[in-house]
Amino acid sequence: MTDEVAVRAVRIEVGAFGPWQTNGYLAWDGHSTDALVLDPGMGAADPLMERVRASGLRLHRIANSHGHIDHIFDNAALMRASDAPLAIHPDDAYRLSGANSYGFEVEPAIASEHLRDGEQLRIGDLVFDILHTPGHTEGSVCLYEERRALLLSGDTLFPGGWGRTDLPGGDEEQMIASIARLARVVPGGVRVLPGHGPETTVERELGWMQRVASTGRLVLPGA
Repeated sequence: MTDEVAVRAVRIEVGAFGPWQTNGYLAWDGHSTDALVLDPGMGAADPLMERVRASGLRLHRIANSHGHIDHIFDNAALMRASDAPLAIHPDDAYRLSGANSYGFEVEPAIASEHLRDGEQLRIGDLVFDILHTPGHTEGSVCLYEERRALLLSGDTLFPGGWGRTDLPGGDEEQMIASIARLARVVPGGVRVLPGHGPETTVERELGWMQRVASTGRLVLPGA
């Protein structure tokens, strides 16, 4: 039997939420009703649930690429609205308390599932490999759907650069290792959907990523 699943187009909707314009993603396989929300930022819960209902979906999982408040702000509200469980890497689970230095009141949430390196997150026919990519935070992850050539990169990989390493939990050496890993294991044609800003592909970023890997330094693109 032909692998019909492998050729079905993944469905992705994205909105930029809150003062940080954090990308919140709604993803499903275009066939089943199960859906994933990744990184519901400030004000994301209501519009994302509207899209879930309008598309006839069931929110199967809420996931965080990492635990900074701009990516977890509406976790609790979305969990209440959907009854979906929350998943995050265990190293960032402590951030779900919502404690922050920005003066915002963030409702705490508790993750019942962990996104561990080498494991998979399944949403309908979508199978995301979990890649632990610390550097921006201790527990940053990317979700890689190999058959759909799709990488949800959180704040690890952006067009023309990487996530900041000077924020709480950041580590330059870990970021170098994470960028080197992505350059090594993710093919060039893969579509990259980051935590902020427009999408890109690994191919577009590969030159500077390989320079980071070869020099062991966070070398600016074009430098």
